[in-house]
Amino acid sequence: MNTSLQFLLAASSRKKVYRSIADGLQGLHEEQASIGSEYLPNFIIIGAAKSATTTLATILPRHPDIFISRPKEPKFFGRRYDKGWKWYRKIFKPGRGYQLRGEASTMYASSLASFRYSPALMHRYLPGLKIVYIVRHPLDRMVSQWRHIKGRREDFVDFNRFMSKRHAAKLLIGCSSYYARINAYRNYFSDDQILCLTFEDLISEPAGELSRLLRFLGASVQPQLLMNRGSLPKVNEAGEKGRALVKVPHWPTRLRSKVVHQLKPDTEAFLDYIGKPADYWTW
Repeated sequence: MNTSLQFLLAASSRKKVYRSIADGLQGLHEEQASIGSEYLPNFIIIGAAKSATTTLATILPRHPDIFISRPKEPKFFGRRYDKGWKWYRKIFKPGRGYQLRGEASTMYASSLASFRYSPALMHRYLPGLKIVYIVRHPLDRMVSQWRHIKGRREDFVDFNRFMSKRHAAKLLIGCSSYYARINAYRNYFSDDQILCLTFEDLISEPAGELSRLLRFLGASVQPQLLMNRGSLPKVNEAGEKGRALVKVPHWPTRLRSKVVHQLKPDTEAFLDYIGKPADYWTW
């Protein structure tokens, strides 16, 4: 038994989900996962958080070939794995008859420990999955994630104090470490099963990027079905859930330099992987 499985089994007394994940990684759920396999997902949008994943999950069902689960973020291959395959299957049962069925749980591309094994679990039971990963400027994504939390909790700490907390900073930086996150999936899925998009390209060239996405998924390429008069619909705007009341925080020079120093090597490696120049995002 490898070290990772030993760790999960040791932790199982603290969290039932770790025992379920450990069992899943050993292939003990193959019979459960095989039931209803004809309508389980064949693609998953894994994040990154605050990079237009909600927009994609909202507009994709406009296409007659595509079904998106409700909830759109079941978070099954992680902290909810102990709910079992029967629970997960029920979410996708309404998608029977659709050519393409997907979900969009952004935590699958987070740095949270409870989602560390998401790629391995997905591949173990759904090896033919297609993975969609949409990202944005790493610093902008971090700010947006903080604003999202602050908008829901008025008493939440300000941005600078939040970033001074080691765990909090690690979480935000981890979710913006795109090359590390996607490589966790490349360990299990081939590059032709992975499509990476950027928030910036989607906003500036919606028809072209949505065409790329539909072509990748295997749907008929009709991007106009997903747009409003040629433009990307405005979904999940900053004004929702109080975020409009949260001002965009100012980055102190020292803090910004520190975060850039941490992220830049990963960011440049990721941009090279997706065929973008190193200066695609300016710091």
